[in-house]
Amino acid sequence: MSYRLGWGDIHNPGPGLIPFGVAVLLGLMSAGLSIRSLGEAARGGQEKNVFAGIAWKKIIIALCGLLGYAIFFNFLGFRISTFLLMILFLGAVSRMKWRWTLLTALITAVCAYLIFEAWLGCPFPTGPFGI
Repeated sequence: MSYRLGWGDIHNPGPGLIPFGVAVLLGLMSAGLSIRSLGEAARGGQEKNVFAGIAWKKIIIALCGLLGYAIFFNFLGFRISTFLLMILFLGAVSRMKWRWTLLTALITAVCAYLIFEAWLGCPFPTGPFGI
């Protein structure tokens, strides 16, 4: 399907380039994991509880944050939404100290603005205050 969208070239990537790259990476990782698990099964490895030790609360917070980012992106704008998402990820998920959370979130939002809007010219929505 990504081939039908067109890959473009190195200076003008098409809409199918990233989906193709992601599909190739997922295919390679799946093949690697399959080969590894077949090797472990052939050596007589024991089954492991795959979901043991997973911090489900952090995963739910991160998924809800991404959902909120998608919902409020057009209303709050790119810069404010990115800033708030980074505060959630750094403060609530990774438990970074609040002053470092705010500083890192601000730096991330400014860098994202500089890269995507100022340098690449991507048209993202602005927030209610023109931010």
